[in-house]
Amino acid sequence: MDRVFEALFTRRRRMILFMLKQRSPRPIVDFLPRSAGARNTEAELRHDDLPRLASLAYIDWDRAADEVSRGQRFDEIEPMLELLENHADELPDDWPRR
Repeated sequence: MDRVFEALFTRRRRMILFMLKQRSPRPIVDFLPRSAGARNTEAELRHDDLPRLASLAYIDWDRAADEVSRGQRFDEIEPMLELLENHADELPDDWPRR
């Protein structure tokens, strides 16, 4: 369970996992904002979020292709993602969304 909570800890990691649930594989650019501050976000993505999710085996990150896909343990976190999606309307208004 600690592994699941670590993966869901940040908004960006949750977004990555929800997007991979919808379609896998995805290019890394899918996870980047379209704003001027994207450079810092891209560094955090490449140096924190993607390596962490890959170490948990929830994603596979092909650095050469700049592509991310569902990892070996994605099926372990998928029920939690479905639970969050299915009950989003029951969470408090200030609860962090995707």
